[in-house]
Amino acid sequence: MARLFAVLLAAGLFFLSSSAYSAPIKRTLCLFDPVGANGMVVQQFQDYLIWARSKGVDIQLSAYTDEGVVAKDLRAGRCDAAGLTGIRTKQFVDFAGSLDMVGGLQTYAQQRTAIQVMASDKAADLMRQGRYTVAGVLPGGKVYLFSREKQFLDSLKAAAGKKVAVIGYDRQASVVANVAGASPVPASIASFGPMFNNHSVDMAYAPAIAYEPLELYKGLGETGGVADFVLGMLSLQMVIITDRFPENFAAASRRYALNQGWGRAMRLVEKADQTIPSRYWVHINGERETKYRRMLGDIRQRLWDEGWYNHRMQHLLKKIRCDTNGGLAECSTAGEGG
Repeated sequence: MARLFAVLLAAGLFFLSSSAYSAPIKRTLCLFDPVGANGMVVQQFQDYLIWARSKGVDIQLSAYTDEGVVAKDLRAGRCDAAGLTGIRTKQFVDFAGSLDMVGGLQTYAQQRTAIQVMASDKAADLMRQGRYTVAGVLPGGKVYLFSREKQFLDSLKAAAGKKVAVIGYDRQASVVANVAGASPVPASIASFGPMFNNHSVDMAYAPAIAYEPLELYKGLGETGGVADFVLGMLSLQMVIITDRFPENFAAASRRYALNQGWGRAMRLVEKADQTIPSRYWVHINGERETKYRRMLGDIRQRLWDEGWYNHRMQHLLKKIRCDTNGGLAECSTAGEGG
């Protein structure tokens, strides 16, 4: 009888321990969405939460309208994971955060190629830095220059002296403004929209997904314009505190974002691009386009020399640009690492 009791006890302990092992672990995701709990970014994550639970992680999502607070809470460990824009991610994982460099990519196809590389097993070590790992990257849209007067977009000379809202932590944007001869005005993601709408600044840069939620049409009014030249490609990245998640979770999450998340995100991004009325678009082509490209190339080289961008990412994006269009002037130079 004693032996039978011992066997039953051991079986019971095994059942309890295996049940505890299979129970999903609870983790928090602090997600930046300028609209809040009903925003596009939050909606994008609903299917992801179901997927994560299937991988043994029960994620509780909290929406923030201030991206700076999200970053601080992640660094303080109050969040196990955070959803941030690419440039904000740079402080946690330099390689992944450098994806959003000025003029680094021009098309969604190019961006997908870069994200495919980032989701590959070969890039796994680059997606981790210190205690943080990027566990997924999605497209956030092309970044355009909005102006309260179309004439300010006619040339770099026309933009000289104009006030442009610049996100405080985005060094590359400040350099762009200075090189173009504009006057950078410090702003945050929360404040640049109102600043543009009340004409405290003449220009602001933003993806099309900001046009309706931030009511940028108020700043454009009847005389404003949006340059169709792509200043950069916004990405949305999920950063996790590595040791708070299962060992292979980040790699699987990156693959999920690419294979299942990309299509849903692109439908929203492309729809947003179409919400800007045609009357606002100012076409930048010919000599003007060449000058804009040259200016952004010079800025990237300057930031390469300063070591502000991750060199591995900068070299990757140049390769993608030149594989797409080998006729670009930069493809015959040694700038940006090759």
